[in-house]
Amino acid sequence: MSQNYLEIAQQGKNNWWRYLLGIILIFFMWMIVGSIATIVFVGVVFANRGLPFSEIERQFDTFVKSASLDSFIAINLQFIFFLIGILVAVKLLHNRKILSLVSAESKINFKRFFAGFGVWFLLQGILIAIALISEPQNYKFTFNPAQWFPLLIAALILTPIQTSSEELFFRGYLIQAFSRITKNKYVIIIITGLLFMFPHLLNPEVQRGAVLMAMYYFSFGALAAFLTLKDNRLELALGVHAANNLTLVIINTEDSVIPTPAIWTVKQTGSPGIDLVVFLIQSAIFYYIFFGRTKKIE
Repeated sequence: MSQNYLEIAQQGKNNWWRYLLGIILIFFMWMIVGSIATIVFVGVVFANRGLPFSEIERQFDTFVKSASLDSFIAINLQFIFFLIGILVAVKLLHNRKILSLVSAESKINFKRFFAGFGVWFLLQGILIAIALISEPQNYKFTFNPAQWFPLLIAALILTPIQTSSEELFFRGYLIQAFSRITKNKYVIIIITGLLFMFPHLLNPEVQRGAVLMAMYYFSFGALAAFLTLKDNRLELALGVHAANNLTLVIINTEDSVIPTPAIWTVKQTGSPGIDLVVFLIQSAIFYYIFFGRTKKIE
């Protein structure tokens, strides 16, 4: 029987001020240092295109909204520093191993990770196939091998960094931090779900419907937190998040916060309410596969 995930916070040094300082450090690395690195990278791209550095301010929004390999790298670059911030906070402030955010034994169960990844990716694939068959007129075939294969390589490297940094922080660091205040799992799920939702409200997809998109982001964060506490490990949440975001190389929307030269591009996004219902059904199926059957997946 795995140690209760909330009990892992008893490891190392866990004074309240360490968590506060850790959160400040992590956000500084993510938002400040990461943004500087992104601007420098964009400056290098502009220089290679023969554009002066001064053009960054005027053309930055256009650049990051373009479906290109360069914009994909630029958007994901800050998550490398996000991850570094988490590493430094856990190691130096808490005197713990970074993998203590994953499990009590500070190890990754890769079988569990790939099981979560595979099941969620399969469910995503089924939904994509249904959408393409039922509404083929709403999907534009935009496959360009010269763009797509470099994107795939970059996505296989950068997307796990992006999703893992978010999971290690929102479902690892914050869940264990709040466990020092309350042991009520549902309170922790709600709080961390809300905290995951807030930064995502800046995404352009929110224009589809602010309330429903907020509910979607909260639901995703709550699902990942629920899976983590149910499984007493982080691997399922890590796998789900990675699988969810990697589908952006297969199909994407024009208003996506992470534009990609995907195989298909959606012409008209559907109702966010329908997307939320589909997500909840998908989540229920995922839960049943791992926890609801007589013989559970180990």
